[in-house]
Parts: sequence; structure tokens; C-alpha cells
Amino acid sequence: MKLGFIGTGIITSAVVTGFCESGIEDLHIVVSPRNREKAEALHEKYPDIVSVAADNQEVVDQSEWVFAALLPKAAEEIIEPLVFPPEKKFINLVATLSLRRAKELIGDREIMADVVPLTFAANRIGPVVVYPPVPEVVELMSHVGMPVPVDDPQKIAILRTTTSVMSAYYMLLTVLIDWCTKNGLDEPTARKYITSFTEAMSKKAATWDGPLETLAREMTPGGLNWMELTHLEEKDAYTPWTEILDSILQRVIKE
Repeated sequence: MKLGFIGTGIITSAVVTGFCESGIEDLHIVVSPRNREKAEALHEKYPDIVSVAADNQEVVDQSEWVFAALLPKAAEEIIEPLVFPPEKKFINLVATLSLRRAKELIGDREIMADVVPLTFAANRIGPVVVYPPVPEVVELMSHVGMPVPVDDPQKIAILRTTTSVMSAYYMLLTVLIDWCTKNGLDEPTARKYITSFTEAMSKKAATWDGPLETLAREMTPGGLNWMELTHLEEKDAYTPWTEILDSILQRVIKE
């Protein structure tokens, strides 16, 4: 299997790491030199699998699967001059590049998909959205996460939008851990507890049969959870989360 990555940023580093750790036999990955430091780091970590191309055209030439993992502002300018033979399989990771526009840039082909992997791909966990649900692409991405196939560009836009909460979520964990340390708990203990606690809540939510609001309100009136939820609802603390999601959705709708 020969994979190529045009663009070598955070997501490429995570996805390449995931593939390298997956145990796929006879795997070869070529990455672009656009971010030399990250590209060389991947080569040094996986010298028998990862090589650094001289340029982006070499990435295309040496790969069966070509991943476009570029910043939105630069994507079309970088992709347009490249020559893509029709047998090349194209995987788009660019948030604002539609498959329709990608076809205009590189030509139509049998396998072309929009994919949303996350940094968890390095650990081969978490969801990977795939549109359209091409079986070969779903199988490929199953090596770095749990594929979530969708059949409509609006659906992938909605799910891509929700990924924007990652930084806010990590900041929430930071605030909780900092609060613990300010009140006398050591940081390692606070981090271990808070991350385990939130992991357990997510696992319970994933297997909860009823509406999650029912789970949220499964509390003792006047108790600790009641105090917290009531305070946040009185402050209208949840509205800003969906307000910004609406704005982000408009940015990532591509078709």
C-alpha cells in the first residue's frame, strides 16, 4: 500500500503515525517537504515506512492514495498545477474544499472522498467521518479510527463543525484541573481523576438508551449536580456553544 500526503501539518502527522502503528504489511508513505521539520520527524521515527518527497508532484507520482491535507487558503493554489493520473485515489482533508471543486482541479476518478480524521488518529482511536461512504475508503480509514460513513455533504459539514469544540473542551479540563490544584490537590492526581471522570461520563453517554437530557437531569434536587447545572443554566452558559457552531457550519458548508 502506497500513501502520499500533500501537506505535512498536525493532522498529517497524526494520520501518518496512526497508519505506521497499524501494522499494515508492505506500507509505504511519502510526505511532502512543505513542513520540513514535521516531515523529517516522521521519517526519523519510521525510517522503513516514511520518506520525504522532493516536491508535491513526487508525492502524487509515488502514491496510490493521495491525501490533500492543506490549509484552506493555500489548498487550491497548491493542488491545481499538479498532474493527477486518473488511477490515483484522492482523499480530501481540506475543510473548505468540496469534492465538486476538487474534480475541477484534478479531474474525476473512481475513488474520491472527503474525510475528517482528528489528532486521535495517532492513537488509532476516535471517529473518522467519510463522505461519500466508499467501501475502500471506509476500510482504509478503519486503520486509524472508527469510520463514520455519511451519504450527504451537509452531514459531513455538521460533524466537521462539532470538531471545533476540541480546544474548548481541553480548556475546560484545564480549568477544572487548575481549580483542583488551587485548592490543594497535586496536578498529577487532579489530571488523572478529571480525565478518567470525563472518559467514564462519555462511555456512559454512548450506551445510554434514552435522551441525554434525561441523564443530565438524573440528580438529587438541591444536591451537588443540581447546584452546578442550575447555576450554569441561570447564566445561560450553553447558548454560546451553539451560537459559534452556527457560524462555523456556514464556513465549512462546501456544497
